[in-house]
Amino acid sequence: MIFKNITSSVFLKEKDRVNVVFYSQNSKFFSFSKKEVNYLVKFPAEIEILIPGGYGFYRSGALGKLAVLENKPELFKRAFSATTSTFVDLYFYPAKTEIYYDTSVNKSFPSVGEIFLNKSNANIIDKVILFSLFLKRNDSDYKIISLDSILYDREQFKKDIQGSFYKKIYRAIGENVQIIYKKSYSTALSISSIIDGEGIRVVDLSQEKEDNKNCQVITKKPSLISQELSRYFDCQLKIGEITISDIILKLGSLEKDWAVR
Repeated sequence: MIFKNITSSVFLKEKDRVNVVFYSQNSKFFSFSKKEVNYLVKFPAEIEILIPGGYGFYRSGALGKLAVLENKPELFKRAFSATTSTFVDLYFYPAKTEIYYDTSVNKSFPSVGEIFLNKSNANIIDKVILFSLFLKRNDSDYKIISLDSILYDREQFKKDIQGSFYKKIYRAIGENVQIIYKKSYSTALSISSIIDGEGIRVVDLSQEKEDNKNCQVITKKPSLISQELSRYFDCQLKIGEITISDIILKLGSLEKDWAVR
């Protein structure tokens, strides 16, 4: 168990950035970096965010209820990933489901209970590391973006944060990606935005009629980027010949799971 926790720990992988969501009445997106600026984006309950999977736009405060009704906790990952155009590594959400509405409560940091008692995809090691990171509780350690439910503009927000959550190692490696979809260009474009927000260049979106039920990451040889794409989107990693790009992402089932409308 200890070995599994160590090997599966997000923080111990020494990533350029670790992105964490705490879903609550006032949801918070943290992007931690050892060498660059840390970010904190605050999402009030009244802000409408895109929920991939064909759900359209929902109030942030209603996302938790939807995730429970659909029995899909991964909607937290997908929704905030699509909203921030980056990978969400860890997410926390209350065990008790309710629909939230805006209040004057606007705290910056999660409580001990939110870290250790809430439901999450984080293991115990990552929870302990998060707890230690929040011991300072100093706003000056973060670049804070507080979104306004009335003035919020989704496209402008994406432009404003473009490049903020890049993982520089991906830029240094320089591999690029071609995305192949069957039906939905808009879904392919949304996934492209998320991948690009990680610092991975997407060079082409192509439509093919071939029916691939499962998503695939195709590369000439396994690499850090191809393995990360395979892990994050839960796709099969395959070795194959490629011409247009270094890596191909065939969406397959992702067109349904990450569908936008």
